[in-house]
Amino acid sequence: MVLFKDVSYKSLQLTVMLGDIDLSNLNIFKSAKKYIKSLDLSIHAGIIGTSHFVQIKHNGQIFTELFACETLDNRTEKPLCFLPIDALNDTVYLNPNLFEYQFNCQKLAYDKSVNEITNWSITEQENQPFIFLTFDFKTPQEQFPTSRTILSIQRKNKDIKIKTIHEYQEENAIIVSESKIRLEA
Repeated sequence: MVLFKDVSYKSLQLTVMLGDIDLSNLNIFKSAKKYIKSLDLSIHAGIIGTSHFVQIKHNGQIFTELFACETLDNRTEKPLCFLPIDALNDTVYLNPNLFEYQFNCQKLAYDKSVNEITNWSITEQENQPFIFLTFDFKTPQEQFPTSRTILSIQRKNKDIKIKTIHEYQEENAIIVSESKIRLEA
């Protein structure tokens, strides 16, 4: 039986953009917004199906990371990065004004890694990250495994660390991504 075969991890693409991006066309399952007064920084993060977005506003500049099968419409700026998952074999480094950015991801086997991911998720929640979101794609048949999307954002001084889990149980795949953003002065 195939569950949630709407998209495939093979269609994931990393989009990184600067500028005012309209997120209203995204189907957002869960989201959170946080503000850090000492840094004059706001973060809006969300789960969009088995994908995620994170938007950071700092010193008048807006930065958006989208790791999804969808793209964002921005009529004023071209993406700093627009790469399909099969081109993400190495760490992506970007250094536009006001921040340094790096992104990497890896594919794990669902059947061999799901328990480890569940344990990580429990520990991560206990550590009380700055933002933590999870969404389970529940099925009516409880005996079948379900896929999840998990997003955790940690903050340490001027560094932001984003870790996501994108499960595709019907393809026996878990995509783990990690981004690091270092704010400049």
